[in-house]
Amino acid sequence: MRLVFLLLALLLPRLALAEANVLVIHSYHQGMQWTDAQQAGLEAVVRSEPVHLQVDYMDSKRYQSPWYLDQLVDLYRAKLSSEKFDAILVTDDNALWLVNQLSDEIGPTPVLMSGINTYKPAKHANLSRIGGVLEANDVAANMTLIQTVQPEVRQYYFITDHTTTGRELWQDAQTYLSQHPELDYTYLSPQSFADLFEAVSQLPPHSAIVFLSYFVDGHGAYMPSRELMQTLTRSANAPVYVSYRFLLEGGALGGVVSRGYDQGMILGQLLKQVLHDPNTEYPLFLNSPRQVMFNYPALQRWKIPVDQEQVLLVNRPLSWFDKYAGQVRLFSLVLAVMLSVILLLIVIIRRLRRSERKLTLSRTLFEGVFDQSFQFIAILHPSGQLQSANLALQDLLGRSVIKYDRPFWDWGCWERASTEQLKQSFVSATRSQLVRFETGINSSEDGTRILDISIKPLPQTEGVEGQLLLEARDVTSRHHMEEKLREREISYRLLYEQQPVILLAINQHGRIQSVNQFATELLGYSKREMLGHKVTDFYLDAEDIPQHFISAHQGKDEQNVWRRQLRYTSASGKAVWIRETIRSSLSQHQLLLVGEDITSTRELEAKLEYQANHDYLTSLFNRSYFERQLDVSLSEARDKGARHAMLYLDLDQFKVINDTAGHEAGDEALKQVAWLLRGIMPHKATLARLGGDEFAIILSHCEVEGALRLGAEILHLLEESEFYWQNTRFSLSASIGIRLIDHTAGSPQQVHAQADTACYAAKDEGRNRLHLYRPDDEELQRREREMAYVNHIRRALDEQRFELYAQAIAPLATPSAGHHYEILIRMRSSDGAMIPPGLFMPAAERYNLAHLIDRYVVNAVLLWLEAHPEAVAPLKLCSVNLSGQSMGNPDFVDFLLTRIGQSSVPASKLCLEITETAAIGNMSEAIELFTQLKSLGCLISLDDFGAGLSSFGYLKRLPVDLIKIDGMFVRDIADDEVDFAMVKAINELAKKMGKQTVAEFVENDAILRRLEQLGVDYAQGYQFGKPMPLARLVERLNQAPVTATVL
Repeated sequence: MRLVFLLLALLLPRLALAEANVLVIHSYHQGMQWTDAQQAGLEAVVRSEPVHLQVDYMDSKRYQSPWYLDQLVDLYRAKLSSEKFDAILVTDDNALWLVNQLSDEIGPTPVLMSGINTYKPAKHANLSRIGGVLEANDVAANMTLIQTVQPEVRQYYFITDHTTTGRELWQDAQTYLSQHPELDYTYLSPQSFADLFEAVSQLPPHSAIVFLSYFVDGHGAYMPSRELMQTLTRSANAPVYVSYRFLLEGGALGGVVSRGYDQGMILGQLLKQVLHDPNTEYPLFLNSPRQVMFNYPALQRWKIPVDQEQVLLVNRPLSWFDKYAGQVRLFSLVLAVMLSVILLLIVIIRRLRRSERKLTLSRTLFEGVFDQSFQFIAILHPSGQLQSANLALQDLLGRSVIKYDRPFWDWGCWERASTEQLKQSFVSATRSQLVRFETGINSSEDGTRILDISIKPLPQTEGVEGQLLLEARDVTSRHHMEEKLREREISYRLLYEQQPVILLAINQHGRIQSVNQFATELLGYSKREMLGHKVTDFYLDAEDIPQHFISAHQGKDEQNVWRRQLRYTSASGKAVWIRETIRSSLSQHQLLLVGEDITSTRELEAKLEYQANHDYLTSLFNRSYFERQLDVSLSEARDKGARHAMLYLDLDQFKVINDTAGHEAGDEALKQVAWLLRGIMPHKATLARLGGDEFAIILSHCEVEGALRLGAEILHLLEESEFYWQNTRFSLSASIGIRLIDHTAGSPQQVHAQADTACYAAKDEGRNRLHLYRPDDEELQRREREMAYVNHIRRALDEQRFELYAQAIAPLATPSAGHHYEILIRMRSSDGAMIPPGLFMPAAERYNLAHLIDRYVVNAVLLWLEAHPEAVAPLKLCSVNLSGQSMGNPDFVDFLLTRIGQSSVPASKLCLEITETAAIGNMSEAIELFTQLKSLGCLISLDDFGAGLSSFGYLKRLPVDLIKIDGMFVRDIADDEVDFAMVKAINELAKKMGKQTVAEFVENDAILRRLEQLGVDYAQGYQFGKPMPLARLVERLNQAPVTATVL
């Protein structure tokens, strides 16, 4: 147990480190030498550690705008909220500033830093666990170095840019210079790189340049460090001193420098310490090492003498031996190897010559006719020893295997089990018997071979001891062929059995001759239950039997294929869909049937077909299916004179359920309505859900009375039904539009639109009723005219025939502090006539086009203001109207927020107006949109306030800035005391809530005086001017600002 605990104690830290996830944030971009050096040093330390480094680059050297940094803060706030890290490493000031802003998201996560200029604890005041490498950018050390190596220097030039790093480095330099007033220095921070290079090329003698930082010029242009330093040193007529090692590669003279690689290694050591020891005490800081370093070519250029033994030189030319040391060592090694090879070859050649002499002697002894035979022949002594062997046998066995001093069965080349067989066969052959057998032998050239061996005694000659003849043939190829045939038979059988398809061999009578394992497993029968039966016995449906196919193609050589899909029946009675492929086999009286299980495919097809025609929520038919059936009904009415009817049903105030109880309750309500409707549908009626709370019905072969009767039944059924959700009762009702489908019906779109129009007419009549479409119905004709405007609106949007108008808004209490006007829209017809919004906006709102007009207006207003900056400067507030549809359209909301956020027009000069009715009807969307717009700086105005009875109750929930009092109260305020009291109440309530008021329809002095008496903030109306094109109004306001007087 002690050993187990010891192993656990050793492994647990490793396991903990294996999960370490570390975020590395570099202030600058990848490719900058300083940043790459720190990353290389860090990776050199943690490479062997189980640490995952997630490396990010802020690129804040090239991009330093506040907007860019704010975007990075938002990005990393989201990142740190969704992902946790064991430690966070930051390099240079901007990365430290970033994580200090995100202290809430970072929490107790350790933060380690490096490359921080002018370290101050305030830079990480928000972080609880902090450590890192402190970089001492010691200006004093470099000044001392300059005075040591160049005592003749009289003028010092400090170069820096206006980045965060540049400003902090210059502050350090100023601190030192304030302590040494005797030094004569100049601060260089020109506007461009070209100015910098020009300035350093004209320095007086006895000068020195102290380069602090200048990678971004005053125009925001960025230059890589190596390119910058190379150009600077070539242009300068004075040596350049630096504080960072990587700048020496660009031609700087030298300085007391620090290396990014060293800081990265120290940062890696601190990371290891933090990850290994959770109890590390903070703050944890180490100092960055610095050393005096000079660039050898620069010393030679400026002829500055230094003690080369006391300082570190870089880029110093190597001596000949140092330069070619590797090649010298390689040459020596090659020479030694070549000598060894030569000696070895000499030994080998001597041995080969001795072997060659032995081989020549052997050939001489065994020359004869039998040497030319392709069979293996040997003459054996009665004791079993070899007396002679032909070349074929010698080549087969190899000369090292043949032993003349022992019996041939003891040579060791035979298979172990064959030794005794060879011995017994030889004994039998000595008794004048022919012995023949097969055995394996290990050939020196081809591995194991199979030999067909025969041994028989040779005729005896007087005076010659009896000998035996051994003859052998190589039958290895035959054995291999037989083995391959067996393997192929096994492979074929395995392939046949294990194929994931049904494989059946069928004779000319359609009976199964063979069946594979997959078929039995799929259908649930045993092979015995299938063999001998007709394949049609396993069909679920009556199908043609395969022998028709056999008889149709019997005797033909061509390969015919028969494909079809049908259902088999399994042993359990379940239907299995099979895709059969039947083809002729090599036998003319057999078929090969291949069956692929496509049950899941057919089920998926059926499911997809169902989903394509049915609504996923209610399981009713969907819009696509309904439109196809509507097209069929229209064809029957047109071609056969049939009469049908379409009922368009829209639930009344269904939004109340969604807003009050949530969308889940709304879905359940729709299911209940679908269930109720399905229960009363006549035979052959088509009931569909078109979307949202809209349903449609096609009654086939139906007269007017039948359609009206079903509509009334639906209204009664819904009125009697109640929907309960979490102890809350909701009433159900609907409005129904009916359109007969007869010879007067037009296209499916027209029929649908006419039923829709009739439905909305029913809603306007008070809801919970039906309306029959008639071609001579004036109300329906008015709605159809509205529909006609839909096409006009779309074409006007495509052709950009909407024009911006504006009306001035005048301050009442205080003098005008700038232009204030409301944007209005006009549509120009194709013939050039101007169409007021009162004609086309109702159609746009009814048919969901209002958000497209709002998108056009917002974009057009911002484009005009961006193109006319002289109009933006005096602008106090520009009001733009939004419809209720736009507020609930996610795409429009995204466009609005993005367009305002990216525009150069200040958001504080924009006011978005939304009617009170639209805001209250979409309360949650309104509050969310208002909050987002105000976060951008926009103002919100609630238009037509007071039109609803619940206005005051909702006002405190809406984050608005201005309230526009409905004109119906303002128009008669001079004569009607009730209207005066209403305006007074609205104004006083608004003031108590800190909101400003705007009165609409101000048309004369009497109204104006009453408004001034009440203390209303702004007024709008013909008293101050009629709406006019935006450009003309701005020009007029520039000439004479609008005041609360008669124009």
